Amino acid sequence: MPTTATEPDLLFVPEVATRLRRSVDACRWLINTKQLKAAKLGGRIVVRASDLEKFINSAFEEAS
Repeated sequence: MPTTATEPDLLFVPEVATRLRRSVDACRWLINTKQLKAAKLGGRIVVRASDLEKFINSAFEEAS
Protein backbone atom coordinates (compact mmCIF):
# COMPACT_ATOMS: atom_id res chain seq x y z
CA MET A 1 0.00 0.00 0.00
CA PRO A 2 2.33 2.80 -1.16
CA THR A 3 1.62 6.31 0.04
CA THR A 4 0.01 8.54 -2.58
CA ALA A 5 -0.58 12.27 -2.68
CA THR A 6 -4.09 11.76 -1.31
CA GLU A 7 -2.96 9.61 1.62
CA PRO A 8 -1.57 11.39 4.68
CA ASP A 9 2.01 10.68 5.74
CA LEU A 10 1.01 10.68 9.41
CA LEU A 11 -1.84 8.56 10.76
CA PHE A 12 -3.65 8.90 14.06
CA VAL A 13 -4.27 5.78 16.14
CA PRO A 14 -7.93 5.39 15.05
CA GLU A 15 -6.80 5.51 11.40
CA VAL A 16 -4.16 2.85 12.10
CA ALA A 17 -6.83 0.73 13.80
CA THR A 18 -9.07 1.00 10.75
CA ARG A 19 -6.27 -0.07 8.39
CA LEU A 20 -5.28 -3.01 10.59
CA ARG A 21 -8.91 -3.92 11.34
CA ARG A 22 -8.06 -3.94 15.04
CA SER A 23 -9.37 -1.98 17.99
CA VAL A 24 -7.82 1.33 19.00
CA ASP A 25 -6.74 -0.30 22.29
CA ALA A 26 -4.99 -3.12 20.41
CA CYS A 27 -3.10 -0.55 18.32
CA ARG A 28 -2.13 1.41 21.43
CA TRP A 29 -0.80 -1.85 22.89
CA LEU A 30 1.32 -2.41 19.76
CA ILE A 31 2.71 1.11 20.17
CA ASN A 32 3.31 0.80 23.93
CA THR A 33 5.15 -2.52 23.50
CA LYS A 34 7.33 -0.91 20.77
CA GLN A 35 6.11 -3.30 18.09
CA LEU A 36 4.79 -0.37 16.06
CA LYS A 37 6.87 2.80 15.82
CA ALA A 38 5.02 6.00 16.78
CA ALA A 39 5.65 9.54 18.01
CA LYS A 40 3.76 12.13 19.98
CA LEU A 41 3.10 15.39 18.12
CA GLY A 42 0.99 18.15 19.58
CA GLY A 43 -0.26 15.81 22.28
CA ARG A 44 -1.49 13.17 19.81
CA ILE A 45 0.11 9.86 18.95
CA VAL A 46 0.92 9.53 15.26
CA VAL A 47 2.32 6.73 13.12
CA ARG A 48 4.08 7.29 9.81
CA ALA A 49 2.38 5.51 6.94
CA SER A 50 5.77 4.07 5.96
CA ASP A 51 6.26 2.63 9.47
CA LEU A 52 2.83 1.01 9.33
CA GLU A 53 3.73 -0.49 5.96
CA LYS A 54 7.00 -1.86 7.41
CA PHE A 55 5.08 -3.35 10.36
CA ILE A 56 2.66 -5.12 8.01
CA ASN A 57 5.46 -6.37 5.73
CA SER A 58 7.46 -7.70 8.69
CA ALA A 59 4.43 -9.70 9.84
CA PHE A 60 4.34 -11.41 6.42
CA GLU A 61 8.10 -12.04 6.50
CA GLU A 62 7.80 -13.72 9.91
CA ALA A 63 4.92 -15.86 8.65
CA SER A 64 6.94 -17.14 5.68
